[in-house]
Amino acid sequence: MANESAYDVIAIGSGAGGGTLVHNLAPSGKRILLLERGDYVRREKENWDPTAVNLNGRYQTKEVWKDFKGRDLHPHTNYAVGGNTKFYGAALFRLRKEDFGEIRHHGGISPAWPVTYDEMERWTSGSRRRTCRTRRTGSPSTARGTSSSRTGRTTKRGTSS
Repeated sequence: MANESAYDVIAIGSGAGGGTLVHNLAPSGKRILLLERGDYVRREKENWDPTAVNLNGRYQTKEVWKDFKGRDLHPHTNYAVGGNTKFYGAALFRLRKEDFGEIRHHGGISPAWPVTYDEMERWTSGSRRRTCRTRRTGSPSTARGTSSSRTGRTTKRGTSS
């Protein structure tokens, strides 16, 4: 008999990565465990106050990490259901084909990814369809695409976003 506490997939964190992974795997029938360090963000008026959330770090962890020289470092991270994604400002940068290859820069060489752009495209296209926020502008300065709430696409509610 199979171990009843065994899982096919364990996702750590419910942010953009873990949450999206679990959302896509849920219909598969696999036994999935989603681990999250934080709790739900409290519903309160400060949620809508950029000063409280961003400048005062209302929901940020109070832990202190150490930098490479042993100095105190405040990580500006949030432990909550939804992860840092709950607080990141909806800026999703779409990688270009060349971002997956070896990149030479002033600090040295960044090795190529173990997967190609073409292998990832089917997954990134799905996330764009779900969020309905990425569009190409054609401008060289925004060749990576821009995040916009005005895509002109129809949302599930039947209204234009």
